[in-house]
Amino acid sequence: MNGRPVGRIVGVGRALGSRVVTNADLEGVLDTTDEWISTRTGIKERRFVDEGENAATLAVEASKKALEHAGVDGESVDLVICGTSTAPESMPSVACLVGEEIGAPGAGAMDLAAACAGFSYAATVASSMLRSGAAGRVLLIGADAMSTIVDPKDRSTAVLFGDGAGAVVLDAGEGDSGFVDHILGADGRGAPLGRAGHPGDEEKLFQNGREVFKFAVRILPDMVEKLISRNGLSPEDVQYVIPHQANARIIRSAIHKMEIPEDRVVINLDRFGNTSAASIPLSYPDIYDEMERGKYVITVGFGFGLTWAANLYRI
Repeated sequence: MNGRPVGRIVGVGRALGSRVVTNADLEGVLDTTDEWISTRTGIKERRFVDEGENAATLAVEASKKALEHAGVDGESVDLVICGTSTAPESMPSVACLVGEEIGAPGAGAMDLAAACAGFSYAATVASSMLRSGAAGRVLLIGADAMSTIVDPKDRSTAVLFGDGAGAVVLDAGEGDSGFVDHILGADGRGAPLGRAGHPGDEEKLFQNGREVFKFAVRILPDMVEKLISRNGLSPEDVQYVIPHQANARIIRSAIHKMEIPEDRVVINLDRFGNTSAASIPLSYPDIYDEMERGKYVITVGFGFGLTWAANLYRI
């Protein structure tokens, strides 16, 4: 392990686009069916941003909920980090906008773009800042409004994605809870497998689904096994694995390659779809009250770039 655990999660929150879009809704505008979408993706519905909403507004809402859950105010935050690839504008960053809205004057703020691995990358940076003493409390966010970069007429992508944000409050703290290990990786040779422009661009999201599937099914269990092995743990020590919610077939195929029982793998894409960097933090409110002290949570992100990252957290 990389020294004592650092970055104890003391509060969690999430926000979703206000427009609920079911598979039945998509049947009316695309050549698809609820059965086709459910069978191939595991998704039943997703949430889209409505007028006046975007990745930043979702990030603000999730952050306020996380701070309230933690019982702390924005002035106590030293650093805001947001993993996102769909910021409504290049500048200011989503993190800066969040800092203003939560009342965190002077706090550092930055966005981190690593596609669907953005939250896992950001968690690595956050825990490093806490470990170094550069920050004592970090607001860590994953937020994406994928509907703003997807072609609504493209059946291969329009059915997959949703909009949401998740936030966690991390304290440097003392004790034995926090992040203990991380994996970061990227391979630009995989760039042709998936690309997307900015919100509002004419160029919409493209992905080579077959090749992305092969990459994800390989990298997901590999990172889980590596974190377990090099930290002297057993699969029984891991209470939850939270994978990026890309596709149910990817998750099921990866589970078959791991020694982690399926009931310990957190899945929410049936309700939210693929929310990119938001998918991992969106899961925390569902498990927070059930997490057992002394056990571990492994979070695994992977996405366009190609990028991949994983975090080992001791509860």
